[in-house]
Amino acid sequence: MEVTSSPCVAICQIEPMTGFCIGCGRTSLEIGRWIAMTEPERLALMATLSDRFERHPNLQAARAAYGNRERTGRRRRF
Repeated sequence: MEVTSSPCVAICQIEPMTGFCIGCGRTSLEIGRWIAMTEPERLALMATLSDRFERHPNLQAARAAYGNRERTGRRRRF
């Protein structure tokens, strides 16, 4: 079993103005590639996600509508 990092907060919806998920801040392409990325690649991408929310107030507002959720953490792959 492999454990991978994940920025997922279980709010999976792409915000149309930015193309970013309102839960985690990733694009649909990044979400699709996630499983194939190495752990260092995942961590590097995760380091950029908070900046995306800061730069896009409408993304922040969409996420705030769901309330404060922390990332779900690490995902197990079997």
